[in-house]
Amino acid sequence: DDIYVQRVQADGTVDPDWPTHGVALCTAAFNQTIPQIVTDGAGGAIVTWQDGRNGTSNIYAQRVRAQGAADPGWPANGGAVCSGIAGGQGIPQIASDGAGGAIVTWQDGRNGSPDIYAQRVLADGTADPGWPVNGIALSSAARVQSYPQIVSDGTGGAIVTWHDSRNIPGTVDIYDIYAQRVLATGTVDPGWPANGVALCTAFSSQLYPAIVSDGAGGAIVTWYDRRSGQPIDLIYQDIYAQRVNAAGVPQWTANGVAVCKATGNQ
Repeated sequence: DDIYVQRVQADGTVDPDWPTHGVALCTAAFNQTIPQIVTDGAGGAIVTWQDGRNGTSNIYAQRVRAQGAADPGWPANGGAVCSGIAGGQGIPQIASDGAGGAIVTWQDGRNGSPDIYAQRVLADGTADPGWPVNGIALSSAARVQSYPQIVSDGTGGAIVTWHDSRNIPGTVDIYDIYAQRVLATGTVDPGWPANGVALCTAFSSQLYPAIVSDGAGGAIVTWYDRRSGQPIDLIYQDIYAQRVNAAGVPQWTANGVAVCKATGNQ
């Protein structure tokens, strides 16, 4: 598998100035999968993906210009966002940094169990030298942190959410929802709790969060929620949400607001 991209115009037609069947962003050896995309603010886009060219899973990115070609200033087949690290990195997500670049987050196994890391890629295709090489840890708590989702904080940084099994050790992972803010400078916001703020630690599992900006520097996070009493091995779930402000403080009812608790599975 390789990574290609195509532009669809506002009228629903493929841009005739772009190559038929798309622009190749990466045709490196082995598999490139799970692409994610964000605007570059200039009519093009930055794409990130999970990449197996090094014999393990790493994270790469590439910029495509509005004219329909990979940016020649970026490395051929994409620049490394995180590579050369044992344990594997995967499930990348991406948000604009508001300056022509992007912040990428992913699930990272370098410490044994999955943690959440992030890195900033500048508009010229290089990793921000002010950020740690191969990314900053947003959460390295015990057990599993996985399925990260990201949104811009409006000031060059980002807020990342994920599901997290740190609170209930056992043979079956039971997940809660956490979030962390990373600043444009490449540091975790010191006003937020280390390893993330708990958005929901209700009974049973909370899974697969999604996130949007609240327009005021914070975010609204929604997720699948199994607190309503079904056995934990069933898939029945409701939908809950929580708002976290720019200071890292949840704003709504503790453990979130029920968006939908209809009979059956949401």
